[in-house]
Amino acid sequence: MKLSKLALTACFLWGIGLPLFAQNNVVIFGPRDNVLAYRIRTSRPRAAQNFINFYAPLPRNRAVAELQIIYPREMASIFHPDRLSVRNRRSQAEYAIREMLVDEEGGSVRIVFHSPIPAAAGQELEIISEGGTNPPPGMYQVRVNVLGTEANPVFIVLGQWLVSIY
Repeated sequence: MKLSKLALTACFLWGIGLPLFAQNNVVIFGPRDNVLAYRIRTSRPRAAQNFINFYAPLPRNRAVAELQIIYPREMASIFHPDRLSVRNRRSQAEYAIREMLVDEEGGSVRIVFHSPIPAAAGQELEIISEGGTNPPPGMYQVRVNVLGTEANPVFIVLGQWLVSIY
């Protein structure tokens, strides 16, 4: 009995020191703020021709002109511009993309929309990656930011996806 209490206390104290510990997008220790949902067809390492759907809610009080995705180098195949499309999750209407700016060294892609997505409550984006190859086993943090249409726009953090490959 004492051993189980000691083990439970040790696990709890060990978890407090970690900023985040998660698996399969379920946060065990640490803040759950801004952890976004995703759906992956197969989570096997190095699986080719994979589909991943990333979901992100849009801010209700500002229009969105650009989307920025920051990813680790191992996921470069998944975020290749030829494999990405963006649509409204509810209506399934695809947004026209004017250009995609890729920074391979920094591990980011900026998606510039042809016309800004208007501000409205309850809007959610679905970013679809088709035909990429999964990275080696592990958990990968992918962040997403949006740029508004105001006079001096600044990137605003929408959240992060914790992608588990196992």
